[in-house]
Amino acid sequence: MMIVTEAQQSRRLPRRQRNEPMEEEEPQEEEEQQHIPPHNTLDMIQMQEAIGRLSQQYMRIQERQEEYHSQYMKHQQEQEEWQLKIMNQQREFESKFFVMQEEHAFQSHESFGKLAQMQAENMRAFKEFTTLQDARYEVQADYNINSQIKLNYIGEHLHNMDPTFPTFDEFFKGKSEIEVSKAMRLEDRVEETMNRVGF
Repeated sequence: MMIVTEAQQSRRLPRRQRNEPMEEEEPQEEEEQQHIPPHNTLDMIQMQEAIGRLSQQYMRIQERQEEYHSQYMKHQQEQEEWQLKIMNQQREFESKFFVMQEEHAFQSHESFGKLAQMQAENMRAFKEFTTLQDARYEVQADYNINSQIKLNYIGEHLHNMDPTFPTFDEFFKGKSEIEVSKAMRLEDRVEETMNRVGF
């Protein structure tokens, strides 16, 4: 049997007092351990937060892509409208140009036709004129011949009717040069007229 003296007990008391605070600190450590989440739980929260951030970032990227796609489609539509407008303007210009060419060709053809018609009419009028002139000249020549025959008859018989009148030979001798000159001038005028119109 072990006997414990008072001195030994007095030495043991402080050791117990030193151990008592340690016993009191254990509940505090347990409470702190209860407030600190486990390591696995902390990883899940961080992963969820990271997933949330990535999801938001992905949504923003999607929105930007949709915005860029919308702008691209709008730009494509504007470019197609501009190209269509240019093509329509080009077709309109070509159509107007072809119409102008056709009108110009038609007007030129019409002008040439009118010119040819005028030339034909002028030629026909000239032929009619020359025909009339020839007929007139022939009529005039016949008239002159008939007149000359009448004058010859009167001239030949007038002296017999009245001896004071000269004979035809005497009268013709004085007037022949004048009549020949008139006839020559008439022939010259006819020839000049025919040369002027191209004959």
